[in-house]
Amino acid sequence: MSEGMVSTLTVEQRVLLHLWDTPMGDNQWEGRPELTQAGVSDAVGIARKHLPRTLKKLREKQYLIEETRHVKGAKQRCRVYGLTTQGRDASRPLVAQLHEREVSIDGNLRTVATLHNHENSMLEILSRIDGQGRYGEDAVVHPSLEEVAVDSREIPLENRLGIYENIAQTAWMDGVVTVDEQAMLDDMALYLGLEPDEVEDLDKKVREEAAASLASGGESLYRTMLEVAWQDGEVDDNEQAMLDSLASMLGLSSSRDVQLDWVCDQMDDRLKAYCAAMEAAWEDGQISTDEDNMLQSLRDSLKISTAEHRTITGAVRAKLN
Repeated sequence: MSEGMVSTLTVEQRVLLHLWDTPMGDNQWEGRPELTQAGVSDAVGIARKHLPRTLKKLREKQYLIEETRHVKGAKQRCRVYGLTTQGRDASRPLVAQLHEREVSIDGNLRTVATLHNHENSMLEILSRIDGQGRYGEDAVVHPSLEEVAVDSREIPLENRLGIYENIAQTAWMDGVVTVDEQAMLDDMALYLGLEPDEVEDLDKKVREEAAASLASGGESLYRTMLEVAWQDGEVDDNEQAMLDSLASMLGLSSSRDVQLDWVCDQMDDRLKAYCAAMEAAWEDGQISTDEDNMLQSLRDSLKISTAEHRTITGAVRAKLN
């Protein structure tokens, strides 16, 4: 990566600036190489393996558009990224602040705004500004980050398939492939020069092997994932959807019973009594005013906290839904 003022920015800020200068374009079928994970990581100067964490944060803030498009030179469709309206709104103050910076060019002061155009991206400009605020035509590249180009097609096909299969097995180890893991697999297939049909066959094979392995210890695995989900004292909608998906894949028809039993096993006698009362109240799918008053009275007498009440309610309703 080039040094200069770029090193004063966070990775998240660099990604925003890169996407600000690199629009996705109106053609919904064609994507720019600069907007793939490989292109973004190269532009902002970080290793590809570290980029998904930043992209996840930006997605959670609703700053990113994520689409799959054809990219020139790629043998299969690739995931590309762009800024949403919220993303551009969040980037605008940063761009404005950087535009106001003054730099010295041959002894004359100019603002960054006068240098920023379609030919010179913000990151390229910042990389040419040294610690004294002097702008030069060439950026300094840190030697330790220089990479040796390798043509993956020189690797025998059998070895490339083996590399991809090992990575896919790791991604499918927990029975679920996340968006970031799928993006990593897509980029790896592109890097290895694998054809779509070769990747599809391998993915199918790995999925089936993972499902068979998980099925052998289904309920045990489900309880393990349940324990992770309940670490904060409740299961949110996303965690519940993940648990339901895992139960379906493992063929656990009684997963909600397993969930309720597991939660109850973690409780003392006081909480178990409240859980039983809650389950009886929700048996018809709703709680009447009298039942609600009864539960409130029980909470007071048993000293049930708000967090404990929320946990038990979630477990009981999960079973009944």
